[in-house]
Amino acid sequence: MHLRSAMWLTVAVLLAFAATLPLAAAAEAPGKLIRLTFYYPVGVAGPLAKVIGEMADRFNKEHPGIEVVPVYSGDYDPTLQKVQTAVMAGNPPDVFIVEISELPTLLAMNAVIPLDDYVRKAEGGKYWEDFFPAFRENSTLRGKIWWIPFQRSTPVLYWNKDLFKKAGLDREKPPQSWAELKDMAKKLTVREGGDTKQWGVTISGGWNDWLFEAFVRQNGSWLISPDGTRVNFASKEAVEALDFWVDLMHRDKVGPPHSTWGSTPPDFVAQQTAMLYHSTGILTFLRNSAKFDFGVAFMPKSKSFGAEVGGGNLAIARKIPKERQDAAWKFIEWMTSGENAAHWSVASGYVATRQSSYNVPAMKEFLAKDARYLVARDQLKYASGKMMAPNFQKIREILKKQLDDAVDGKVPPQEALASVQTQVEIVIKR
Repeated sequence: MHLRSAMWLTVAVLLAFAATLPLAAAAEAPGKLIRLTFYYPVGVAGPLAKVIGEMADRFNKEHPGIEVVPVYSGDYDPTLQKVQTAVMAGNPPDVFIVEISELPTLLAMNAVIPLDDYVRKAEGGKYWEDFFPAFRENSTLRGKIWWIPFQRSTPVLYWNKDLFKKAGLDREKPPQSWAELKDMAKKLTVREGGDTKQWGVTISGGWNDWLFEAFVRQNGSWLISPDGTRVNFASKEAVEALDFWVDLMHRDKVGPPHSTWGSTPPDFVAQQTAMLYHSTGILTFLRNSAKFDFGVAFMPKSKSFGAEVGGGNLAIARKIPKERQDAAWKFIEWMTSGENAAHWSVASGYVATRQSSYNVPAMKEFLAKDARYLVARDQLKYASGKMMAPNFQKIREILKKQLDDAVDGKVPPQEALASVQTQVEIVIKR
């Protein structure tokens, strides 16, 4: 009896120990890793892909259960095409950035989820109101919040202070009005023989539709209503704005009629143009590249100062599991915290999207050394949401062609914009 009791006791002990093994293993095993694919564009000059990679690495270290895999997807247009292709194939990136005017296109594809429930709980309910109002405009539609401002900008005017002085102008006083801009551009244009050695002002191509919208805003009007249903391209104010462009580029020949978005920042650095309209997102590139002193200013006014915000927002794909949507939100909330928005702004030149970012010590220290980064933020008081509508790529193509034809002298401004009005009305109705 004693031997049998001992055997049963040994068996009981072994069984009890074995019963604890799954629990111990479960306690020690790491949780399920959620891997997120993150498509992002780089729409301006500079090594910003490296910054995105570093930020994603920091997030992954702070969130061991989530791994964000950043995928650089080109400029804004290629990124949209890649997102659309992936959505239609049923394998969308979990989180992505596309250009803000594409929100109606994303909604038409049923590509993204509303973020209101996440936003409402973020930072004790104080998260959303901390974003600058102009940046919130392109984030909402049909009464819902669809994505979060991240790499955001406005156009600004850059001027070469050395070339101003050389032309007999006050190097510390950029133009404040359209009339002053034209007058200064004439003095700053340098020709040798039949060639233009130095342009007075360059209105960058590639995204000249965005810049034109700002000129129309400065002249007291708008191009597409915020809900994307009404168009106003043929207004008197829009025609006057385009006529001013034709003056600069065709009649007075103080600005190049054609350029690309990527080529004009290096042109400015090479002192081939004295003034440049471009995104605030190139400021860090210019700061690191220019061998001369330059300034940053509000875009000159007509009836008032005016700008349209631009850039890209962070969205979460609809057709992914809920657990990945929740993880994607953690990533977005982390990327857009006041501290990280400040870090991204300092590294890139984009405007920090949140008001609290300007109280971050590192940001305050940075701005104390270079106040030029404050110009775009201060211009936000005159800024509005960028035009957006379904099939916006088609609308851009229509507008850009007519702008180019007008500054080439092929068609009068009034006729060009009447054509845009008719064509865009058809696109929107479809």
